[in-house]
Amino acid sequence: MDHIAEVTAGIAYIPAGIIYGYLMLLPIVEDKLIACLYEETYYWPHIIAIVAMLITVVLTNGLKLNYRKTQFIHLYLQLTATVFSLTAGLVFLLVDDVVPAIYLGAIAFGLTLVPGLSYLHIRSRSRHRVLLMCLCTVWFLAGVATTATINDLAAVNDNGEDRLHQNVAIALLTSSTLMLVLLGLVELLQRETIVDYRRPLDYDTAMAHDSGRLLNPERRSFAPYAHFGRAAPALGKGVTGTGWSTERIVTTGANDTGCRYRTLWTVYMIGTKLIGLLAFYWVFLVKGTIASQELLERDDVGFLPFWLLTGGALLTTLLGIRLAPKTIFLGASVLYVIALVLAIAFYSADLTDLEYGIAKMLFFGFLGAALPLPAIHILELAPLNFNEAALALGTALELLAIALVQYYGTNDGTMFGMEVTAGGETKPTSNHKDVIAAHYIMAIVLGVVCAVATLWHMPNTGRKSLSEIESDLARMRSYFAFSRRHQQSPPPQPTINPELHVDTTPHSNGRLENTLENTPPAGQEQQLSARNAARFAALYPDSPDPRNGSYHSPSHSHSPTARSRSRSPYNDFDQHLQYHHQDPHLHQQQQDALRRQHEANYLNARLLQQRGLDSPTGSDQMSRGRGMPPETIKPLPLLPPLVPRTSQRSEPALGSLTVKSEPGTVLRPALLTQKSDAPAPPPMPPADYLTKSLPRVKAVRQSRIPPIVPKPEQPEEVVVPGVEYSHNLVPSQFLRQSLQNSQLFR
Repeated sequence: MDHIAEVTAGIAYIPAGIIYGYLMLLPIVEDKLIACLYEETYYWPHIIAIVAMLITVVLTNGLKLNYRKTQFIHLYLQLTATVFSLTAGLVFLLVDDVVPAIYLGAIAFGLTLVPGLSYLHIRSRSRHRVLLMCLCTVWFLAGVATTATINDLAAVNDNGEDRLHQNVAIALLTSSTLMLVLLGLVELLQRETIVDYRRPLDYDTAMAHDSGRLLNPERRSFAPYAHFGRAAPALGKGVTGTGWSTERIVTTGANDTGCRYRTLWTVYMIGTKLIGLLAFYWVFLVKGTIASQELLERDDVGFLPFWLLTGGALLTTLLGIRLAPKTIFLGASVLYVIALVLAIAFYSADLTDLEYGIAKMLFFGFLGAALPLPAIHILELAPLNFNEAALALGTALELLAIALVQYYGTNDGTMFGMEVTAGGETKPTSNHKDVIAAHYIMAIVLGVVCAVATLWHMPNTGRKSLSEIESDLARMRSYFAFSRRHQQSPPPQPTINPELHVDTTPHSNGRLENTLENTPPAGQEQQLSARNAARFAALYPDSPDPRNGSYHSPSHSHSPTARSRSRSPYNDFDQHLQYHHQDPHLHQQQQDALRRQHEANYLNARLLQQRGLDSPTGSDQMSRGRGMPPETIKPLPLLPPLVPRTSQRSEPALGSLTVKSEPGTVLRPALLTQKSDAPAPPPMPPADYLTKSLPRVKAVRQSRIPPIVPKPEQPEEVVVPGVEYSHNLVPSQFLRQSLQNSQLFR
């Protein structure tokens, strides 16, 4: 049930396709008095659609930046578009003047273009995102092909009457009604808490969205993105208005400023949106319709190029399950460019019946396979703060180019290499083949440029979540997106911070000094009494391991229970230090220092206890402590160091282990110089993390029907013979019955 909202967002493109197909076929309908009342209907509906599309971008993108998270109003915008489509269908059906219906349909078409793709981009899971976004284009092209089919097969009835607008209205009303039913169902499921269409299905995206980290809060305008590859300054805390965009979906470090060329790559992907111009290029559509009729030798098959476009988009949808969008786009671009080269070669050689028709059909099929992918590239590459704006910019360029080519292509025959004679007849010019060849060469150049731009500057985003895409983009430093040159972390240096060294010089309070070199003289280390040596031997019976100086029994060194039973004061170090990668000589020095320091601390504590000072800081013993000379409480010398090992033995494989200390305590000296190979821990979650990421609990509504409570059983009544007995008595009857009862029991 979670995918019903996504399917609904895709089906919303069917009415938009029906309307756009009607706009594309306006110049070739039979009844010019009805369909072409004004020549402005060739380009003004496209402009109205662009304005409506910009309104949707202002709403979706503006609310996103205002609330710093996506506001899921996409289905409401599609509901508004469906209402306009329904109204346009009614006008087509009931009114003779269809110009208002054309403009109402253009508004519905513009309101549909961006919200559906934007919703699927943020809502879908990583493995379903490309599939569902490609289905939007499939539904759209199916709507266009439906209108083309109606124009060829059902435009006129048996009596010769025009039925184009009636059949288009029926198709438009049917699809709009279906869309209304689906939107109502989705909203009903949302109200009943069965489906939550206002939350991303991808786990990483949902976590970033719920915590408010999906967008960069420092990017509130489009100006910081217009750098186009210049050097990016490193921003400090609280600095806004400059630098580069790195979305808060991942944390890339203090000095990481993101991909330098991301804005430039986004501009390149906006340019690839002009592939849609080739699909609805007026010259190619007319030539493709004629070629399909000549290929199949029928006059009512002019809709074949549109269905081939739909089939190519459906093939891309199926391939998107396993392949990356970039790979599919490059393959489809190579194939339709080859088909274009064959088509222009066959056209120049006057092979217009079979060879040219097959080349044109292949061109439309392969072009349909590439058509859904530029919009996906724009949404996945553009910064999440302004991805709808980038998609709207590319779509606006595409619609303006299509409208202008259609207008000038139908104004006269210049674009087809035709001229009108003085007698009103149309005939081809002497260079009409060169004119047609120029259109094909332009299409070939545009296809090659778009393919190269995608190859060089579009990262591979196949089956990746939005967080993975952002992480890959944040590490890219090359001008080319396929380069392997990522930001590398500096290799660990063998030098050791001198602040983290452990020294072995005893202090007056039993602590260590700052260096390892200031070791006590050997003479002082040999002055321990036999009594102290015997006490330590009784406390720690295990002899030190000659490999690392640990106080574990060699015979039971591999036994976990033996390790746990060891009474060594630093047995936790012994358990973990073998997994750390560090210098063996430094490790041996640290072990010796720790052992001698602990022994010195123990002897100092015993000395203070024997002399009546239970606590060096006890207030009740300060009077006695002050009366003692300082040399009396002098710490005892340390034990002699361990005998260095003479044989070189191979150390076991050393890994990495991080040890977390308790709050308010000092780090253990043996762990201060250990460097972990594990990645840095993730940043701390926000304060409201636990409240915002809890799973949604289905609300249990109180029923409006009161519960049925069984009535208690009435006690048995004593029935007296000869007395009127009624449960429902009016006051007069009640008094009469009371009088009878009183007379009876008197």
